[in-house]
Amino acid sequence: MSDKGLQSLAHKNILPEVKGMTLRPCVDCLAGKQHRVAFCTSTAPHHANDIHDLVHTDVCSMTRNFVSGALYFFTFIDDHSRKIFAYVLKNKYQVLDAFKEFHAKVERETDKNLKCIRSDNGGEYRGPFERYCRMYGIHQEKTVPKTPQQNGLAERMNKTITERSQLFSLMQSCQISFGLRH
Repeated sequence: MSDKGLQSLAHKNILPEVKGMTLRPCVDCLAGKQHRVAFCTSTAPHHANDIHDLVHTDVCSMTRNFVSGALYFFTFIDDHSRKIFAYVLKNKYQVLDAFKEFHAKVERETDKNLKCIRSDNGGEYRGPFERYCRMYGIHQEKTVPKTPQQNGLAERMNKTITERSQLFSLMQSCQISFGLRH
């Protein structure tokens, strides 16, 4: 959490012992916030022409598991509308089932076929997942290994979700430790 965020909590008397303190830079925090530089693009960002023409997807492990025991979350981001769908998973073996659920849901709601998905080259997108996509005519775009920049939209969403869940978790622990839970 940033110095400004901690001061805001102190101002609201959620963390009174932090009031007036300043944080020293933490080497581990700075390293954790580093990210790879995006690839250069010569043109404006391209968006798909219609919904479900391209959907970005990724599986991300959670730093803390949910009450339900989930250890991963699986995101889908429509390139045209930027609508986000997220599923929590207990293990990576549930990826195909979650994808089938997503696939049926979006096609039923919009009467439009899912045309292409972009994912990393993870093992969860191979074998049965590839067979399912071929069976329904869904084109798979896989990124080059070790280049998360190529699936930047999904990677950025993973980072946003992770950061927000950590903040929410911190807020809950502060409320519990100060007896503010309702």
